[in-house]
Amino acid sequence: MAVRRHRVTDRLLLVTNLVVANAAAAWFVLVFVQPDLLGAGAATLAAGAVGDQRVAVVPLERPAAWFVLGLGIALLLWNFAWLVRRREQPMPTNWVVSDTPSGPVRVAREALENGLRTAGEALPEITRLRVQVDTRTQKRLLVVVMFQCAEGTNNLAASQRLRQALVDRFGEMVRPLDGGQPEFDLEFQGFAGKLGKKAAEIPPPEDPAPFTGPKYPIDDDSSLSGGA
Repeated sequence: MAVRRHRVTDRLLLVTNLVVANAAAAWFVLVFVQPDLLGAGAATLAAGAVGDQRVAVVPLERPAAWFVLGLGIALLLWNFAWLVRRREQPMPTNWVVSDTPSGPVRVAREALENGLRTAGEALPEITRLRVQVDTRTQKRLLVVVMFQCAEGTNNLAASQRLRQALVDRFGEMVRPLDGGQPEFDLEFQGFAGKLGKKAAEIPPPEDPAPFTGPKYPIDDDSSLSGGA
């Protein structure tokens, strides 16, 4: 609420400065074009004192002059207070808003990080994993993942499986209101540890066998027709 109130005040100050600046510019143009606008006989009196030069005399004893003086002082103090005011930092957002059939629900950032870390550590080739979810901007969620693989494993294949596991787990925990998906930034930090008992669960890398030519015997339609 405090941040929103300061935003409204800043916009009001900006509008006031623009209005006063434009009013002062328009007033100067009018007085320059027609000096008698300030009062009857003011320009004539001034002209008699300074010769043939065009001058304008501002009457300061009128209520309008005192009003303009007070307005100017107030505006200067307002601008000075804005310059020296301590800027309040917005409160960090520690949750992600998820859409549900019954309405939006806040999912704590810590719970989301723990869920993603558990999903990543379930992969047998992943030995160490750290997850950081950036929730400063709800419109752009960034998930930074730093991981290490076991010795002798394919880190590229492991990163693909890890990304898919994190995407699936995120979809199970959070459904963004705008339907967008987070950005996963994976960083491989080297090999550490060895494969444990779950090593047999690692599927072989998808590498299709190269084409080496036709394999024999080949069914020949002509031979089949001749035998008939």
